[in-house]
Amino acid sequence: MSTRYRVIELLADGHFHSGEWLGRQLGISRAAVWKHVRALSGFGLDVHAVRGQGYRLAVPFQPLSAELICASLDATTLARLDNLEVFREIDSTSDYLRRVTPPGSDVMRACIAEWQSAGRGRRGRPWVSPYGTSLYLSLAVSMPAAGVQSGGLSLVAAIAVLRALQSCGIRGLGLKWPNDIFYQQRKLAGILLDLSGESGGSYQVVMGVGINLTVPDAAARAIDQPWADLSQCGVTVERNHLAGVVVSELVKVIDTFNEKGLDVFKQEWQRFDLIADREVRLHSDSIETISGIARGIDAHGALLIEANGTTRSYHAGEVSVRLNA
Repeated sequence: MSTRYRVIELLADGHFHSGEWLGRQLGISRAAVWKHVRALSGFGLDVHAVRGQGYRLAVPFQPLSAELICASLDATTLARLDNLEVFREIDSTSDYLRRVTPPGSDVMRACIAEWQSAGRGRRGRPWVSPYGTSLYLSLAVSMPAAGVQSGGLSLVAAIAVLRALQSCGIRGLGLKWPNDIFYQQRKLAGILLDLSGESGGSYQVVMGVGINLTVPDAAARAIDQPWADLSQCGVTVERNHLAGVVVSELVKVIDTFNEKGLDVFKQEWQRFDLIADREVRLHSDSIETISGIARGIDAHGALLIEANGTTRSYHAGEVSVRLNA
């Protein structure tokens, strides 16, 4: 482990630690400690430095542990998961899984990181990924082409994350098409799907999930939309436990989706649909902006928009809506 990561983990408890104490733990000088602490802003971390007290993280966190995450996986997931890797630093958990050997037909691979240097959101946007204070995980799975091409996989992935958060006691959640999870009208989590495969064969699917836990002020300034994190939800959520529950719920919905399709999830989606019957605008690179009233989803997970007395289905795009209207 590099010295910089050791500094982070020594400060992870959120208590003040003197430069002298840190230097003894690390075997370096106080001046070297100061240099490493200054560099932590590059990880999106806020560090308080107080004369006579030392240094502390503004937002403490629990370091990721593969052992603790696996302890929160259900038996089915443990049997299906070929590999679970935990990284301190990575460019993108999804990009990593796209580079390595894909899993076989009956198993899955998971990757979780403390920090992403190049986290991705939809339409090429960066996903703000400060060190240790949120959850960045991806799951790779091989799926039949027929199921993936039928539509709706992105929506059921969002349902899996919503279920995981509910199981941790979070209430006030909603879903925004195609796969955003909101808390009290602000974005709490997002999902990005990467697909590769050939018609008639199988698809390699990588599901990337980002969940805001305790976003530091410095990182929050880089987020360009209304957002929420779990620290605002009034419930203490253990980070490794949440990671395990999210992976387990993703495995469950994938198996159900492969067997029964989107139809068994539609009622649940409708119950949490935040934009149904609201005025929306759909932005897409391939079509002009569409304005109208959202009317839920069709049998393939496409967004239904009513405009000028006609309702049409749209399979891709970014929806904007005044959720507090």
